[in-house]
Amino acid sequence: VESKPSQVERIINGENAKPKQFPYQVFYDVEIRKQWKPNCGGTIIGKKTILTAAHCLDGTERIKIYLGAVDKSNSTETGQQIVIVEAGSYVIHEEYNFINIVNDIALIKLPNDLEFNQYIQPAKLPEPNSLHVHKNAIVSGWGRVKGFVTTEHLQYTNVKTLSNEECKRMIPSDNKCYSHWLCVAPNEKRTCKGDSGGPLAERNPDGSSTV
Repeated sequence: VESKPSQVERIINGENAKPKQFPYQVFYDVEIRKQWKPNCGGTIIGKKTILTAAHCLDGTERIKIYLGAVDKSNSTETGQQIVIVEAGSYVIHEEYNFINIVNDIALIKLPNDLEFNQYIQPAKLPEPNSLHVHKNAIVSGWGRVKGFVTTEHLQYTNVKTLSNEECKRMIPSDNKCYSHWLCVAPNEKRTCKGDSGGPLAERNPDGSSTV
């Protein structure tokens, strides 16, 4: 599912996540011209696969991925692992269009299988043609929380998904609303720069999550 990026990309007024609350969530820094820079979020969807946004990987050399983390500044945090992925270990959707924000999807391939535990778990992918309208969902990430201030502690907030018709009524008439976009209802809690590529997830009855 491709979600429409928010016009204001930050989790504002979010809540602090607890350890093991979002075991599918990752964050990664990227190396560009030999310098590491905090970048985007992602979702574990397999033992060697991270789902993220294509626009996050433009010009990337190596990728440093934080797994099982809540406080990513604490390298001794229980459950936290860091994996460095070499250049070229990701695939961007072949029809990605950065101008229209279409097919903004990429996969990062890990060098070794992850060992799943309470802190690191995959999210499920939705069934083909499944509908996600008027559903309760959760967005999470380490993006900006105020102005240019980012957070080291994983934040999250609850959102409600909308239909495409509702989405069209909310955006300016000169902007397109693509049928494959997934919109959420606006409120004072939202995502920001640094949260891009991260999950919008629904909780399943068995306790698992679907992105």
